[in-house]
Amino acid sequence: MSTNRQPAHLEYVGGKSPRQRIWEKIRELKEFGLPRLVRALPGTIHKDTTRTYVTSLAKAGFITLDAETKLYTLTRDNGVEAPKVRKDGTMVNAGSGQENMWRTLRSAPNPLGYVDLAYLASTEQTVVAPAAARDYLANLEKAGYLACHAGKYRLLPEHNTGPRPPMVQRIKQVYDPNLGAVVWTDAKDGDDE
Repeated sequence: MSTNRQPAHLEYVGGKSPRQRIWEKIRELKEFGLPRLVRALPGTIHKDTTRTYVTSLAKAGFITLDAETKLYTLTRDNGVEAPKVRKDGTMVNAGSGQENMWRTLRSAPNPLGYVDLAYLASTEQTVVAPAAARDYLANLEKAGYLACHAGKYRLLPEHNTGPRPPMVQRIKQVYDPNLGAVVWTDAKDGDDE
């Protein structure tokens, strides 16, 4: 199944995805028509992308459309982070594990092992597997974000870059949307070819 989406390090211009920029503008406007929203966004965001996301948000109940005026109104403000919704309005949980782990690492007063991190980052909606926590910690350590002693990890204060979680990408690199930059790439991965 093709999503027509680029990897995060290419899609997140200035550290923000198109959906994030659309959501921020919706929160700013509160009430809008689709043409006005499209005009208010940077020219790099295609109108079809905007239309699709607005339709998805409406199906999910974040915004409502007045059929008479053709104006959308923000009805459920979920905060600064853009809601992750599919075209049919259902919520997407992909990436929630990394978000939860990053939030846990940022707030943990003591170093954590991967089993502790998996337990503390799990919620009713998102269960973090210990193997996923181990992988996330290992990649963040390689990227220089964590110090490890006796299998316990702690976030280095200078690498507490912001609320968005550094993303471990399939192409074996870590992208930090807070910085808008790739912060680590597995150099040996390219040598194997």
